[in-house]
Amino acid sequence: MNFRALLAVFLLFCASSAGALEIESHFSVSASGAVSRVKVVKGEVLARFSASVSADALRAELRSRGGEDGGALALPRWRLLKLPPGMRVADALEHFKGLPGLEAIQPNHVYRPSRIPNDPSINSQYALSRLSAYAGWEYETGDSSPVTIAVIDTGIDGTHPELSGKLVGTSKYFNPNGSPGVDDTPTTDVCGHGTKVAGAAAAETDNGGGIAGISWGAKVLSLRVFNSCVGTTDAAIINAVDHAATLHDDPAYGKIVVNMSLGDEDDKTCYPAMQEAISSAREDGVLILVAAGNDASAVNSPASCAHVVPVGATDAEDRLASFSSRGPELALRGVSAPGVGVYTTDISSGYASADGTSFATPLAAGAAALVWSAALSRDPVFTSTDVANALRNTADDLGATGPDNNFGYGRINLHRALRYAVEGTLAGFKGESKPIAFPSPFRPASDRLLSFSFPAGTAGSGLKIEIYTMEGELVKKLDGLTWDGRNSAGNPAATGVYLFLVKSDSGKSRGKFALIR
Repeated sequence: MNFRALLAVFLLFCASSAGALEIESHFSVSASGAVSRVKVVKGEVLARFSASVSADALRAELRSRGGEDGGALALPRWRLLKLPPGMRVADALEHFKGLPGLEAIQPNHVYRPSRIPNDPSINSQYALSRLSAYAGWEYETGDSSPVTIAVIDTGIDGTHPELSGKLVGTSKYFNPNGSPGVDDTPTTDVCGHGTKVAGAAAAETDNGGGIAGISWGAKVLSLRVFNSCVGTTDAAIINAVDHAATLHDDPAYGKIVVNMSLGDEDDKTCYPAMQEAISSAREDGVLILVAAGNDASAVNSPASCAHVVPVGATDAEDRLASFSSRGPELALRGVSAPGVGVYTTDISSGYASADGTSFATPLAAGAAALVWSAALSRDPVFTSTDVANALRNTADDLGATGPDNNFGYGRINLHRALRYAVEGTLAGFKGESKPIAFPSPFRPASDRLLSFSFPAGTAGSGLKIEIYTMEGELVKKLDGLTWDGRNSAGNPAATGVYLFLVKSDSGKSRGKFALIR
């Protein structure tokens, strides 16, 4: 292992072994002038001094400036400096500049283990790679601020091990006859649809079993509006939407994202009562995502209503799913997400592969929950409109240039959306101009999977990734966007630097990464 890699491991160990760290945000300016927000340890910095400076003289000088010596690091001549009470790290970098013998000074950056979950069926979830979830999870897993996904559907199997710990509050049943909601405890699923939806959005993640949900931290609320799989009514849906709106910003629920994977294929009209209920919920701050429909024609109702985010479906190669409904509502305010072969939870503690915009929508809802949770740490008044705009404006543009009737603003890119939510900008984001492999260095023993992200200009169909040694020897051809660190023969690839080539019908791009055994 080279020195840089050894130093990264050392710093990671220091950060993770110190117990609960006090963290503050710090603005960092790169050599190119790009500004980014990074997490640093509050109240301390790292500094290197010339060998001529004695420890006693340094301590005296620090005390005169209100600081303290935190002790020597393992690296020669580097020390930890404690700041005067209340001083921010950015100010301390200037405050300590005049220290005798100072050669370098920097924040004590916060590191964390790569967030590749240990769910055994994760390799069956191609959608995670397509959404750039692995890279996105490095920014946020949904724990920063509370967000609840209200699933207005057929109910949820509350006994499923991936969902039982995610349920919050009291599940409700809204009878299609329009009567007031009643408690639905224990929560049940009348035909399995709602359980599949809930798992795609927020299944228990990194728990050593089953699948990974998009939002690790979001809670789930079951609002059942079906008494069978046959159908439901305006009245039931309106009552459920209204109930969800009453919970928005309740401390027990936090922000509310409503998922409606339902629709009317026969009559695409958004009638006044439904529109009024949706508009009222949006005024209360709720974000509502609705499945566009599965009849390959006009967008269904209520996805056709104003103030919702309609969600279309893509397949494993970023093509429009053959069944996905389409129309101007998508171009105006919609997005897309994988909706073919979505591997998710099923009733009776099972798992299943599901097709439909019904299952693209909860992937988008889970992404929205992550974005909202992350954004609130930067901007406490980040609204549902801001979340919707973040998803739309960072999506990978597919099909015709710009928003279109098929893909909307494009297929969601969780990495870009979270980067925008956390830093408030995409300036300086390498993934905008060149492909990246994440994490790098890649440690197969702990990281399990390497994930690739690349510019939207190469996001066409026929995607292939080829991995090469620095000498140009082909190591592995990939069909997806992850690699387990094994070569074509199934043997572990050796420690070293590797090149990768991303190719699709839309173009090609190159990048490199390090692998450490």
